[in-house]
Amino acid sequence: MKTEFKVLLYLKRNGQGKDGLCPLMGRIMIKATGNSTTQFGCKIRVDPKLWNATSQRCTGKSRMAIATNRAIDKMMLLLQRRYSELAEISDDITATQIRDAFQGMAEKQVTLLGLFREHNEEYALRVGVNRAANTLYLYWHTFHFVEEFIKVRYKVSDIPFKALDESFVEAFELYLRIDRKFQAGTSIGHIQRLKHIARIAVSRAIVPFSPFKDFSPMKPKQKQRFLTREELDRLMGTTFDTPNRNFTRDMFLFSVFTGICYCDMRNLTEENIHTYFDEHEWININRQKTGVVSNIRLLDIAKRIIDKYRGLCGNGRIFPVPHYNTCLAGIRSVAKRCGITKHITWHQSRHTAATTVFLSNGVPIETVSSMLGHKSIKTTQIYAKITKEKLNQDMENLAARLNGIEEFA
Repeated sequence: MKTEFKVLLYLKRNGQGKDGLCPLMGRIMIKATGNSTTQFGCKIRVDPKLWNATSQRCTGKSRMAIATNRAIDKMMLLLQRRYSELAEISDDITATQIRDAFQGMAEKQVTLLGLFREHNEEYALRVGVNRAANTLYLYWHTFHFVEEFIKVRYKVSDIPFKALDESFVEAFELYLRIDRKFQAGTSIGHIQRLKHIARIAVSRAIVPFSPFKDFSPMKPKQKQRFLTREELDRLMGTTFDTPNRNFTRDMFLFSVFTGICYCDMRNLTEENIHTYFDEHEWININRQKTGVVSNIRLLDIAKRIIDKYRGLCGNGRIFPVPHYNTCLAGIRSVAKRCGITKHITWHQSRHTAATTVFLSNGVPIETVSSMLGHKSIKTTQIYAKITKEKLNQDMENLAARLNGIEEFA
């Protein structure tokens, strides 16, 4: 049913002042699936002798009549504008919302960008304590895309949080995928951060439920990439002509043979290396991303890499690891020189550790999950790929058991 918006103007005659003027009152009426009405003061005083209730204007061409009619026309134009803005956002609007927007009370409502900005400012205060600066950057990145989307789609600078519904979320995802041409993974990241803001709104009783409750973004099946045993051998067996390339290769291999991620490797200090009852050296570190304790026994290759670069940092750290982008560009150059044609990311070192180094050599997935510092074993299962080496080893073990049974028979 089409929404009808009407405003009725009338004089409050029992409020006539000593100057003989009466206050002008307004009644907003919305007729739709649910009718609503509200009254408001126009802050205009009218001479009752000039007022025409039928035309809702003053009659005559006196200076007072012309000034009053101009003020009324200006007010009616502003009311129509506020109605149009709210109608762009939601089909279910009330007379009270229009009145509040007209009187400037809409600023008191909790808005989407207002709550988002408040979250980011509070988050910034926790950076360096229990929050990461890079995550704050991502939240501000999402904020700016939401801000741009609201301006493009609704032609307003902000919207009330209560106007956020599933259709808004779906339209925002399409905006990211079609207008901004983002890949599915990037779009999902922005959706997840907006979803977090919605959870805050629910916890503060701003909205009764999250608009993401029944929304499920398109999630393409991702193929987790890792280096094969042959590619890993090529990377280990190649000597490079510059110290930087050798260093980058060694840092990547350290991640491969420990499963440690870039940021934790960069923060690794002597205090994180311990010798336990088994007389072996172990890495004991709280993961920066999850806070989960990760315990990793150092294999010989990892120990040799530590001994090679130990003492080069004066700040207590073990490795002088440069910026992430420098490492990423370096390992891609190194991989290319080794004849590795697949697209390389630094995080592939963890996938390679889980798949090619640990699981393919018989390490139980529960142990791998603990070493990688995962909160849930489901995360480790994403990494767990069946390699040909693992398949062959399992079949050899099965064949040995079956031979034993035949001999017994």
